[in-house]
Amino acid sequence: MSSVKLERDFRLRSSDGLYLLSYLLCMADAILISYTTLNSADAARLVSLFLRASSLAVMVFKMVWDRKRGRAELLFTCAACLLTAIAMLRSGYNHLFYLLVVWLGVWNVDARKALWIDFTAKLSLTMFIISASVIGAIENYITYRMGSPQLRYSLGFNHPNTLASLAMSLILEEAWLTRRRPGVPYTLAVAALAVPLYLVTRNRTAIALMIAFPLLLPWAFRKRPVGKAARLFWTLFPLLVIGFSIAVMLLCRQVPLFQSFDLLMSNRFWNSLKVYRLYGVSLLGQKVSLLSVRSARELHESPILLDVAYLRTLIQAGLVVLLFHAALYMAAFRKACVRRDRYSVLVYALFVLYGLFESGFNNAFLNFTLLLALRSWYGQKWLKSA
Repeated sequence: MSSVKLERDFRLRSSDGLYLLSYLLCMADAILISYTTLNSADAARLVSLFLRASSLAVMVFKMVWDRKRGRAELLFTCAACLLTAIAMLRSGYNHLFYLLVVWLGVWNVDARKALWIDFTAKLSLTMFIISASVIGAIENYITYRMGSPQLRYSLGFNHPNTLASLAMSLILEEAWLTRRRPGVPYTLAVAALAVPLYLVTRNRTAIALMIAFPLLLPWAFRKRPVGKAARLFWTLFPLLVIGFSIAVMLLCRQVPLFQSFDLLMSNRFWNSLKVYRLYGVSLLGQKVSLLSVRSARELHESPILLDVAYLRTLIQAGLVVLLFHAALYMAAFRKACVRRDRYSVLVYALFVLYGLFESGFNNAFLNFTLLLALRSWYGQKWLKSA
């Protein structure tokens, strides 16, 4: 295949180039339109539709270009994409479109090169949005935590949590790519970013995970292989976290420990339970009417939220998609353990925990490990190619 030269020592195959073109078009929609205050502009819907259509067209063309894909891989990809597309159309859940696009094109892609491009583009967009907010070109959405007088600033994003989540994703992605080593200088550097970020956004989950990461890094560099018991635990870890989130939702007003946990998490699980009681659970997606805190304040109504990633997937995207997510990460954890890649195990674990507190876990542009998890499926023995 021909190559596209980006730098002196960085070359992309045509397959990688097509994937990244589609991915960046989709990222422009996800971050510039969906995740900033620009989403209220009149032309936002048309721009978003154009970007999504262009991204999907490029990714379908890539599937045709990748002629060497085996029958098993092709059937598997088509089945997974068909189920995701049905859930997306039935639910209208934007994150499923992003997952669909990535899933369509992830085969035969150099994940490390793709993530370097992802990191660079995401960092550039983040700095652009913050700068535009500072000079007043984009609205800086200011809110406060429910029950608290503390102000929270979004710096151009649609919510302060989005800014904090992007920062966390960038920290972990850069560390995974460069294999950052533990040490006092790196810990202090992360803390130096986390503290002002907390003062601006007042986000607790992303900041806590950012600070925990350098403290846990020594574990990632242990040379001992992952034992059988530990391998089983990590393989089941996504299911355990998902099961815990469902249990807290269902019992958050009956079990004192779960109630305390829910209060600490700003009633996320109680809000999810109210939505669950209204809609129940579907197998493959359903329309769910949600009302953000910002819209609720403008309309003087109570917010209707699904801020826990796994509960939003379960209720809105359906049980099939939730099990698909679980299977993705179970395969990713297992493969990392077999390869003695504790670094990836740690990063996966932090993102899986992140999904317990924020819905951004479902977005491929806030959660770069979705790309790695999708790629890991093509490394399983029951598929012909690695």
